[in-house]
Amino acid sequence: MVTSIRFDGDDEEFYGDMCSIGSAKFDALLTGNVLNEGSIPRGFMLLAIGNQGAGMDLFAKQFSSIAEDPENTLLISTAESQSEILSLYRRYNWPTDIKVRTMGEEYNSNVLERDLRASRFRLEGFTMEDIQRLAQTRFVENQIHDYLTDLTTQLTSLPAYFRAAVDNLDFFFARNEPARVISMLRMIQAHTQLHRGILLLNVSSDMVDKAVERELYAMCDIVMEFEVGMLGTDFETRMVIRKFRNAPENLKAVSFRVTKDEAITPETVDRIA
Repeated sequence: MVTSIRFDGDDEEFYGDMCSIGSAKFDALLTGNVLNEGSIPRGFMLLAIGNQGAGMDLFAKQFSSIAEDPENTLLISTAESQSEILSLYRRYNWPTDIKVRTMGEEYNSNVLERDLRASRFRLEGFTMEDIQRLAQTRFVENQIHDYLTDLTTQLTSLPAYFRAAVDNLDFFFARNEPARVISMLRMIQAHTQLHRGILLLNVSSDMVDKAVERELYAMCDIVMEFEVGMLGTDFETRMVIRKFRNAPENLKAVSFRVTKDEAITPETVDRIA
């Protein structure tokens, strides 16, 4: 039985059917429309996949900075601290009142600090039996705290018209069986579609095998591959849009640069043959 969601009429008028990908210039490039009405249908889940250092982490923050409702906008980071993220948002004059959760910082506090304490205890003369007992306790505590379930619960608790970004999925694939991560993402995808949310997921291309990559490609409505390479003596960064559900005319390769005013900004566009 399909659950029916009743949307508030004022919300429908305010949010509309389309939203921004995170940059008015990217929106205009995708739609050919300079009226800045957005380029992404609500209910879509986006995947950014590619090389480390190609700009996916910055793109996730830029994507979440378009906060129609800061209380309903969420950035989940698995690699950066609250202070690092806040500093970046201030640099670009992006709104700093969105919700941010730094799971990597939580993990370091809850898990790695216990490892360090165990090491210090050993240096201070604890017996091997003491260390083993401490390690067993730590293992049990680690198993109880399930960050993947946390991720799923938090995202599926977001109300209608939410905007969220997860930077990145490497953290979850490194700590869980891929099939479990995919299963949880399917739940998140269903919630996103049903509640007209918009969700961006980042993952490194070398973190998942081809079978898992195909699952992610099939599940997501838009797939963007981020690439970085050398062009002469300079670095070249590109976003290649490999999939855009129901809009194959949007498949294209976009060279981009990072500016101090607009963050990731498109430069040139090539059609994908």
